[in-house]
Amino acid sequence: MKIAYAYCRISTNEIKQRNSIAVQKAVIESFALANGYDVVKYYIEQRTGADDDRPIFNQVLKRCINENAFLITWKIDRLSRSLSIFNRIQDHLHLIRFTELQDTEPNLLILSLLLGVAHQERINIGVRVSATYKMLKAKDPNHPWGNPNFKSEVMPLGKITRLQNASDFNRRIQSLCNDLRKAGYCTLKSLALKLNEIGLKTRRGSNFNQNNLHRILKYRGA
Repeated sequence: MKIAYAYCRISTNEIKQRNSIAVQKAVIESFALANGYDVVKYYIEQRTGADDDRPIFNQVLKRCINENAFLITWKIDRLSRSLSIFNRIQDHLHLIRFTELQDTEPNLLILSLLLGVAHQERINIGVRVSATYKMLKAKDPNHPWGNPNFKSEVMPLGKITRLQNASDFNRRIQSLCNDLRKAGYCTLKSLALKLNEIGLKTRRGSNFNQNNLHRILKYRGA
């Protein structure tokens, strides 16, 4: 078995990012089982990915370097959303595994591209928020923070958002189940039991069962 430490990160709190840490841990767990890694400890951090000076990340990276152990995380944007992190990890890529890239040492070109995407996504979020605020203020300096046309304008947008959130959730569960199948959980019953065991809930806060999981796995989008 290869000794490893796992790193999971959320930007806000677990209530706002329901299931996020549980999903990350489940994916890493199935990856480790399938590829012969012994995950000694899971390091959890609530910090923005734009910050390269994260104490828990620094701790796990240092530990992996000192012990010549592997650092496993889910996706590159969980490790960082900053291009500057590259200088910190470029000499230690042989110790890092991203489950989305399978059990391979990260390629320098692919890693730089994906870090660039994560970095740009962070910038884009800030730009969209800033642009929306400026547009509203330019259009009406006294714009009230409340919409008198809430039912006609906001509620339809809310419905679109709910549908998108449902789609994103279903696809995350589908992806997680694909990983769990590789670890030997091949039936609806065993998948549902495993999802419940690791603490995941449906979007309505219920436990998974064969019926609701079947609907999620059959989902192909609106």
